[in-house]
Amino acid sequence: MASLDRKSSIENEPRTLNIQQFQLAREAALYVMSTRSMEEALGIFTKGLEPVVNCVRENEATMMDYDYEDLEISHNQLRDIESAPF
Repeated sequence: MASLDRKSSIENEPRTLNIQQFQLAREAALYVMSTRSMEEALGIFTKGLEPVVNCVRENEATMMDYDYEDLEISHNQLRDIESAPF
């Protein structure tokens, strides 16, 4: 009889940062903000991200499509990046 190779679902979750790693990430983000233009910094922080284009509601068969134009951020809508939890 073959054995089952089971993993806890928590093992599939991304690892969290410890306090030292969190502080290092914050310092790196502050360095980028102080040495790069707003456009370059935004590109660095968002590189590799992809917008969510559809969403399925639980117990419903409907799908919601989002327009890419609605997902774009204008410079007037930018938030305080330095205080964001990286």
